[in-house]
Amino acid sequence: MSGLVEYELSDNESDNEYNESNLLLVDYKTEEEEERIENEGWKENCSEEKVLKRKKFDELTDEIVVISKKRGSMLKGETPRKDLPPLPSDFLQLYPDKKRKDYIKHIDDPSKHQGRMRSKPHVEGDWATYIYVEVTLTEEADHIINKIEELAKEVGIEIISCVENHQDNNNSLNELDPNGYYEENKLHISLSRPLFLKHHQIENFWNKLRKGFLNWKRFSLSFADIASFSNDDKTRSFMALEVGKGSNELNSMVDYVNKVAKDFRQKPFYENPRFHASILWALGETSIDRSLCDVIKETEYFESITQHVFNIEKMVCKIGNKTFTIDLK
Repeated sequence: MSGLVEYELSDNESDNEYNESNLLLVDYKTEEEEERIENEGWKENCSEEKVLKRKKFDELTDEIVVISKKRGSMLKGETPRKDLPPLPSDFLQLYPDKKRKDYIKHIDDPSKHQGRMRSKPHVEGDWATYIYVEVTLTEEADHIINKIEELAKEVGIEIISCVENHQDNNNSLNELDPNGYYEENKLHISLSRPLFLKHHQIENFWNKLRKGFLNWKRFSLSFADIASFSNDDKTRSFMALEVGKGSNELNSMVDYVNKVAKDFRQKPFYENPRFHASILWALGETSIDRSLCDVIKETEYFESITQHVFNIEKMVCKIGNKTFTIDLK
């Protein structure tokens, strides 16, 4: 023998040695492998975090969620957001929409207008227009008309004055104001039917009407009769003072008004008109009839009113709630 000792490893010793070598191989990693493992771990953590956030978000489906734009986070709102207040009905009527279910259409209420009803249904965008001359009442003439009203109301039906200031003064003579001035009342004599203009037509209509009356001369008129009339739809009757002297001048005015109305496709005034100034009205076609007018004619007040002469100094055009006037020369 060469002096070498032959040594044999036991089974346990050989296994331990093999495991230690393997452990050294597993534990040993290059820098690239360590970096790769770290990146994979970060990705796993991110995906887990996304799953958790998504789960939390799903739990909020039935709750109010407020998004914070500044932080990009989601916060639970404790109270629901309040709805905006509804638009006022006046605004909705100005801008109608057929698709809008809550749009409130205009509904006439005769009880708010002493039982009167429109002769033409209300149409959105139409501006009711009236053309007439004013008859300014003297204090004496106003007193006479008051007396006629008192006599007419004795028949037992509800009769209403067409003179605005007579409706709430218990049929008495208008009182002087503290400075001693008499408040003048006015009657109207129509020169047109009710016309209905669109908003874009108003300015052009008024300019044409005004142009024709700029150099119109003043004139005088008087009343020759008391007569009864009814409106076109036969819902009201009127007692009126019918014009005698001054009818020719009124006819000339109507001719020009008809020309302007025709340019805007509006109806002309009545043929062979009976010009009159209404002083009383009542509901019903025959509530104020010829027999009632005949009773008034037998009184001294009828003769007194026919002796008055009235000066016509202006033409009036009322469009909607606006009133335009032209002073005659």
